[in-house]
Amino acid sequence: MKFQEIINKRHSIREFEKKKVPIPILKRLIKNATEAPSACNRQPWIFYCINNKKKRDEISKLLLGAFKRLWKETEVKNKKIQKIANNFYKDMGGAQNIIFVYRKKSRNEAPHVRPNDMLSIACAIENLMLCSVEKGLGTCWIGTFKGGKIEKELGRILKIKEEELIGSIVIGYPKKGYKPLIRRKKKLNEVLKFI
Repeated sequence: MKFQEIINKRHSIREFEKKKVPIPILKRLIKNATEAPSACNRQPWIFYCINNKKKRDEISKLLLGAFKRLWKETEVKNKKIQKIANNFYKDMGGAQNIIFVYRKKSRNEAPHVRPNDMLSIACAIENLMLCSVEKGLGTCWIGTFKGGKIEKELGRILKIKEEELIGSIVIGYPKKGYKPLIRRKKKLNEVLKFI
């Protein structure tokens, strides 16, 4: 697959076959993720890959509760989006694997360290998602775990105390016949200014 094709095929997938991604493939994806650039070569990422059904179900239940609370707080009342999200969050769209990316924190770090770490980890996550497309996998980046009570509860489930959650990616084999929700991308002249 050509790189441009990989970029064009990457979409958030919300319906998966109930089939685990083999561990050697997950290891290869994480290895590719760690090839991303990182500020000062800190490589601040730590990947936790959920491969255990009981843990996955516990996390899924946590996410569904968070989503329902979030939906009540938002003013967006798009029923189509709500239905898609509700179906996805109830069991992670059937995906059997979730990857959580945490950041190593250090005491007395300089003010620029955390923003640089966030950018570095975002690069690693993008590597992971693009490499997943090449392997015939789909991904969906989830931000709902971040912040407050839900992040603490997730830390309890995963037994993580000292690290900061940055992102979570649901990963698996897209359901046969699944058509991703294609959203309009801004036109180049809306986002590019030559000076």
